Amino acid sequence: MIRKIVFFFFSSLLILIAAILFQSVDPEQEKPAISIYQFPDSLSKYSYDLDSLKALVGETKGLPAGFEEAALIAFSAYPELKDVRIDMVLTESGAPMESNFDIITLFGSGENRVYKILLNNAPKTNFDPILLRSLPFDAQVGILAHELGHVAYYHKLNTLQIAKWGISYLLDDEFRAIHERSTDMMTIYHGLGSQIYQYAWYVRNDPSCRSMYEKFGAEFIDKYYLTDGEIKFAIANLE
Repeated sequence: MIRKIVFFFFSSLLILIAAILFQSVDPEQEKPAISIYQFPDSLSKYSYDLDSLKALVGETKGLPAGFEEAALIAFSAYPELKDVRIDMVLTESGAPMESNFDIITLFGSGENRVYKILLNNAPKTNFDPILLRSLPFDAQVGILAHELGHVAYYHKLNTLQIAKWGISYLLDDEFRAIHERSTDMMTIYHGLGSQIYQYAWYVRNDPSCRSMYEKFGAEFIDKYYLTDGEIKFAIANLE
């Protein structure tokens, strides 16, 4: 009996792994076929009515305390995600920013999925210069819009494709670079090119980020993300 259970378990596991590996997942994000509102180059000089912004983005969004305006503007750039449950959550650990899922919801209908954007807000961390609280307002909007670009990508995939994406992202450097750099492009496609440019410029040129960029810039930041120069070129050549 035990042998049958073990055999059934490993057979099922092998079938599942084969099904995941069989999935076709393109790392590159495509330009969305939606009408885009082009946001102003500087958003920090305006004041915002939070109630109006909340009505615009829908009732399915969780906002990070202290960064509500930046989050709502980023949400407003993705009208295709209006009815999708997305929570931006401040954490005390982890990467500076990370798009994730409520794992349980991946096994139900895609309409019921819950996505989480985790934002490290620990009081003392080596990432402090590039945490959300350290960024200028427009750069905050830009990087939050980048994370929403990941969610827009995930929401098009089924559960097996998401599993294949996760394996490829972890094990294939080229896959990861193509995906992250094209996600920067998603921010441009959604009208926040100036904001992702300001983020890219800040992490590479602001004095507070200099030591971090000198340590990780060429082998990590510039490898996986568009440079400010590349973003400027992309904006200028965007149809």
